[in-house]
Amino acid sequence: MDKKINRTWVLVDDEPTNVLPVPVLGYFTLTSATVVRDELPDQETRSRYPAYPIPVIKLAWLGVDSKLHGSEHRYGETIVLEALEEAYRIVQYTGMGIAVVTDPLTQSSDRFFKRYGFLPMGRQFGDLQSLYLPMGTIGQLIDLPS
Repeated sequence: MDKKINRTWVLVDDEPTNVLPVPVLGYFTLTSATVVRDELPDQETRSRYPAYPIPVIKLAWLGVDSKLHGSEHRYGETIVLEALEEAYRIVQYTGMGIAVVTDPLTQSSDRFFKRYGFLPMGRQFGDLQSLYLPMGTIGQLIDLPS
């Protein structure tokens, strides 16, 4: 963050406690990135964009305290929706960015992101593919106009 290449948001426990530091429930990190047209998920999408690098927002990190995985609070959902809303705001403010992209680290995280409409891209990341979610879909998902 000091180098101005990313920004991290943190979800903290807002229940009053005497515990310091305040417990971190989860977090996400956004940064700017680019994709090339051939990495976009389908021919129809690719045909709308030029051959040079296209700006996107990258969801670089997303995590929930491991003790809270599978809890009824669904912190992962809260965090991913907040991340998408922040990315959407950034794109609305700057006017640059067609999607959010992320690189799932595990099959479980791949399934998690796909539940929110992320699509596989034509770019390999380890054993999995990078994922892509268009800004128009994000606007619908977070109930904001696209």
